[in-house]
Amino acid sequence: MRFTRDAVIVTAALLAAACADRGMPTAPTAAAAPDAIYAGEPTGTSQFASVGALLYDFDADGVIDGDDEDCTGSLIAPTVFLTAAHCVDFFPKNAQLYVSFAPDLYAGGIKVIPATGFTFDPAYGHDNGDLHDMAVVFLPARATKGMTTYKLPAAGYLDALAAKGALSKATFYNVGYGTGNTATGVPGYPYDGVRKQSTSEFSALESTWLQLLMNTNATGTGGDCYGDSGGPKFLTTDPTTVLATVTTGDAICRATTKDYRLDTPSARAFLGQFVALP
Repeated sequence: MRFTRDAVIVTAALLAAACADRGMPTAPTAAAAPDAIYAGEPTGTSQFASVGALLYDFDADGVIDGDDEDCTGSLIAPTVFLTAAHCVDFFPKNAQLYVSFAPDLYAGGIKVIPATGFTFDPAYGHDNGDLHDMAVVFLPARATKGMTTYKLPAAGYLDALAAKGALSKATFYNVGYGTGNTATGVPGYPYDGVRKQSTSEFSALESTWLQLLMNTNATGTGGDCYGDSGGPKFLTTDPTTVLATVTTGDAICRATTKDYRLDTPSARAFLGQFVALP
C-alpha cells in the first residue's frame, strides 16, 4: 500500500479505482510516534540491504529524505529496481525518481540514487483478477556496484510448493519503509523512515495473488502497511528470492495483505523484458 496516496485501499479492485487519477500527490506527513512496518524491527545495514525506498521530491525542497518516500522496492539486477505499478503510474514520464538503500531515510548524508527512467506494465489496472501491478525503475550500473541482487522465482514456483503442501505452514518476510499501525483502538499510522522487517503467516494462494495473514493479535506475527507497496515477500527459509510484491490489504493494516505473484505467466512476460528469468 502506498503511503502518499490519499485514497484508502481496501481490496485490489478498490486499489485499481484509486489509482485511476494521474494527478501529482501531495507530500506525505510523518506521524509523531516512531514505528514502521507492522510489528517489525529495523533491518540495520546488513539485512535486506538490497531492499530500497522509492523517492520523489514531493515537497520540492531539493532535499530527498523520509518525507519523500513513495514506496518500497528491491534490486533484481544492477540497473533494475522492482516496485509496484501503482507507485509510479501517476507520475509524468519525465519525472525524476530516486532510490535509496539507506536503512534510515532520515539519517544525515544518506546516499540517494537518481533514477534514469521507469516504466510499468501496460496491462496494469485493466483486469482486477490479474492487476499486472509491476513497475521497474532504472538505475545507473555504477550506483549499485558491489550490491547483491535478489533472484526471481521459476515459473509456477508457488503452485509447486502448494502442491507439495509446503505453503500451509509457511511464513514470509515483509520488508519495507512504510508506516506501522496501532494494533488496537482508533487506527494510527506512525512513520519514521526506517527500513524494517516483519513476518507473516500464509493465508491463501490465488492465480495471481499471494495472501498473507497479519493479525498480530491472533498470530503473534506482523505485516505491512502504507508505504510498503512494491516491497518484496520472501519465504523465511529463502530470503534471497522475491516471490511477490506488496499490492494491497485491509484499510487499517490489521488483518491481511494481498501480494502480486512473480511466478505467473503475466509477471514473467513483463519482467523478462528487463532481467534474465530462471
